[in-house]
Amino acid sequence: MDKKSVFLEQWYVLYTKAKHEKFVENELLKRKIEAFTPKVNLRRRWSDRVKYIEEPLFKSYCFAKFSLENKRNILSRTGVVNIVRFNNQYIPVEDSIINSLKLLVKNKVRLDPCPYFKVGNRVEIKKGPLKGLIGYIEEKRNKNTTLVVTVDAILSSVRCIIDIACVDLA
Repeated sequence: MDKKSVFLEQWYVLYTKAKHEKFVENELLKRKIEAFTPKVNLRRRWSDRVKYIEEPLFKSYCFAKFSLENKRNILSRTGVVNIVRFNNQYIPVEDSIINSLKLLVKNKVRLDPCPYFKVGNRVEIKKGPLKGLIGYIEEKRNKNTTLVVTVDAILSSVRCIIDIACVDLA
């Protein structure tokens, strides 16, 4: 890692204590640190009622934008366990991935967490409300296709169904 990248603000994945994703996001936002935890509304059924609850899309993970020179400040926050890394290297998440996740959440597209997936063509949606979203084609059925947005840093993905006519190779 070069010295310039230590001072560059980038998105990183924070591993949090169980059920602390939203808490960590709020704590970072209070301290003027850009943070994002993608959340979905899930239907939960109990014996006496059905209720919709907001759940993090990726359990025990929160995204935060900061420079590595400030990593001690991040790691000292309540609920943060560590910054995700591989082979002792902190792995930044591309802005396009964060923007794609934000766009999916904002447009209330039905999202299902799915296994890590990196096979198929990388595509970008060229028209419609999801314009600019980048992902991989998982499955193609007549007019619809299953698009997967992958977050390499945490080996996780989300999938949604889109119209194939809106997609071009990225």
